[in-house]
Amino acid sequence: MTDSSGTARYAADLIGGFADTGADIAFISPGSRNTPLTLAIANEPRIRDISLRDERSAAFVALGCAKATDTPAIVVCTSGSAPAHYLPAIMEADQSETPLIVLTADRPKRLRGTGAPQATDQVDLYGSHVKAFADLDPTDATSGRSCAIELMRTALEVPAGPVHANLPFDEPLLSATAVPPGEPSQVDVARKPWTERTDLFSGLEDRSVMIVVSGRGGPELSRRVTEAAERLAAPVFADPQANITGATVLRYGDLIVGPHDGPVPVALASHAPDVVVRLGPIPTSKPMWQWLERSDVEQILVHASRLADPLKSATTVIDARPIDVLAHSPLPLNPDRSLLDAWLAMDDAVSEALDRAMTALPFPNEPEIARTVARSTRGETALFVASSRPIRDVDAFATARSEVRVLANRGVNGIDGTISTAIGVALTGIPTTLLIGDVAALHDISALAEAARLSARIRIVVVNNDGGGIFSFLPQATSSVMRADIYERHWGTPHGLKLTPIADAMGVPTSTIKTREALTRAVASRIDGPELLEIVTDRSTNVGHHEALRAAVADVLVS
Repeated sequence: MTDSSGTARYAADLIGGFADTGADIAFISPGSRNTPLTLAIANEPRIRDISLRDERSAAFVALGCAKATDTPAIVVCTSGSAPAHYLPAIMEADQSETPLIVLTADRPKRLRGTGAPQATDQVDLYGSHVKAFADLDPTDATSGRSCAIELMRTALEVPAGPVHANLPFDEPLLSATAVPPGEPSQVDVARKPWTERTDLFSGLEDRSVMIVVSGRGGPELSRRVTEAAERLAAPVFADPQANITGATVLRYGDLIVGPHDGPVPVALASHAPDVVVRLGPIPTSKPMWQWLERSDVEQILVHASRLADPLKSATTVIDARPIDVLAHSPLPLNPDRSLLDAWLAMDDAVSEALDRAMTALPFPNEPEIARTVARSTRGETALFVASSRPIRDVDAFATARSEVRVLANRGVNGIDGTISTAIGVALTGIPTTLLIGDVAALHDISALAEAARLSARIRIVVVNNDGGGIFSFLPQATSSVMRADIYERHWGTPHGLKLTPIADAMGVPTSTIKTREALTRAVASRIDGPELLEIVTDRSTNVGHHEALRAAVADVLVS
């Protein structure tokens, strides 16, 4: 037994320390053992507390909140199996450099290894997926605030990521008297930007350059990248999440580098740069990252990451945030615009070919859905795009817009928790449109009930092709070594469900969309609360639609 007032004071000081360092939102799942933390958060006026019943969903909601704000969100759960549900979101936070504060309540240390109820081993539970782990001592009344400050500092340190604190609370969990929050203060634990002057671009004024940008970005990164591209006369190949716009940015980079005439993409065989400046992680575009992996072109990689260059092709690696390095790198002026002009001309040709080919396809088709959603999403909102097929379709067929921020879970590229993550974005105050497939939606379907309860301003556009449509693009779909029924059972995975009745049952208004015009109107309308739009497509014709569009692009590039 412990002094409950001491435990309550520790919890209040710990949570106060997080508030002092900028944390302003916490997602709590119900439980008994986490009572001291729950009360401390509920009594801390600087932190907004939100209850979410499902720990897995709660962690993803916190992840989305942190992705949208770059400020750590807090997740809190009880002991036992509850902390295990956090792992998928923690893995994504780790790989996508997203700051997250994970607080798990635990049984007292004297019960470890005894078989006591809920006394599972929570020590270092997430292993290498967190930047730091602390097994705290709630009986040490003086250490709560300092522990919080150190954890917050670590979460924000470049590269950002999740941290985990485990708190073994003994009975009684409730103090006899209320413990007020500590005296508020303000502690600066902001990321330290790269301040070294670098000669990253030295000597590039006489060489042709291409810039490839990936990872999360915003207006400041866009400005820095386009400024560098203008001076270096460099075409910019940008991932959707990078949110880069400007005159040098390729609208259809993935389509341009798709057509091959031999081992090298046609565009890169005829218009290869001398140097590629890679900013951030691997891009979504498979043709681009495969060329980077195999090419002997000089590559300069700038990426703040605990991981080495996964492509093993970078000549130079700078371990820092691209936005900071660009701010401290003198930019020479390259007068030769021939490479930039060539790539922009290919981009224009592809745009015209794509418009013609899209017109010839019946609606609904998945490339057109992705393009329409990206075009029609209201300004000053977020577009969250699910992994698997939707992010690839947005990458290939949609163009970036400065007034719409694109986000996705592209750290480990999983489909788990996608609805929850998008809800987290919406709870920051940014109306959010989510483009998602049916399998990913069903994987996180219980999150709809929380969206309704919280009145989240989220519009969920579900493309329902009755199964795992992305696998139709893989060799498994046409392999001679397996029967069609085996493919359908284990890869196609048809479910025969409609999503609208499920959403209706959970209190989320729904619509079924059948025309391009209806989709445009629905997506362009104001988001006042949760809603789900369902579009039924045909998985058997989806590959053919993609092939027709890519063939039209190849015709103008190869001819």
